[in-house]
Amino acid sequence: MKCKLTMPVEALSGSMSKNPGLVAFVWRGLNVFRAWVSPRNPKSAEQLLIRNIITQAAQAYQSVTPNERTAWAEYATNHPEVIFDQAVTLPEIAMYVRVNTYRLIDAVGVEDAAPTELCDFVASDIATVAYDSGTTHLTFDVTHNAAVVTNKKWLIKITPSMSSPMKRVKEGDYRLALGVETGSIIPVTATPQTIDLTAPKFGNWSNQDTMSIKLIPLSPDYDPGTPYEKSNLITVT
Repeated sequence: MKCKLTMPVEALSGSMSKNPGLVAFVWRGLNVFRAWVSPRNPKSAEQLLIRNIITQAAQAYQSVTPNERTAWAEYATNHPEVIFDQAVTLPEIAMYVRVNTYRLIDAVGVEDAAPTELCDFVASDIATVAYDSGTTHLTFDVTHNAAVVTNKKWLIKITPSMSSPMKRVKEGDYRLALGVETGSIIPVTATPQTIDLTAPKFGNWSNQDTMSIKLIPLSPDYDPGTPYEKSNLITVT
């Protein structure tokens, strides 16, 4: 449909009724109409859990003192996020929520003080990935460079089967809260570490399926390190 607008109406914006309806807006100097679409709002148990955790962390930030907020701002400045290959400094509330989200996933209390024990290790490989359908165990080996492993942790994210090992996994493909039912955060042990997960969230893999594992190192203060991600073929026994 082509519509030419003249005075006194030169532009339209907003919605005209819903279900079904139209939305009008200006795009690159053009007046555009499109169908009104209701935003998708998945409400799986995992998504609701994560939303509740993030809400708890955000609400807890309201009681942080000015000095503590200054410390979080300094911490965020010293730990920029890399987004699309660009270093971005998060607002202190975003960094506070991020770190305390990990703490709440691990069922420990919120901490108002900024981390002092920073993450100082990374994973170097994930290998020998296998799934035992009889005992519902997912196992894989991790090598890392942590000289001291006391109180250090892995945040583990896993995916369901994927169409190809070449597929670039998007963050939304991971079910952060309980990528495994027995806990998404586990202790680091000496390298090489064999990780054995009982009843992982996605345990319906078949032989030669492709899945992805993502490990995020966490310090004792839940300071996140560099993620290590790898897609592997699953050997099902």
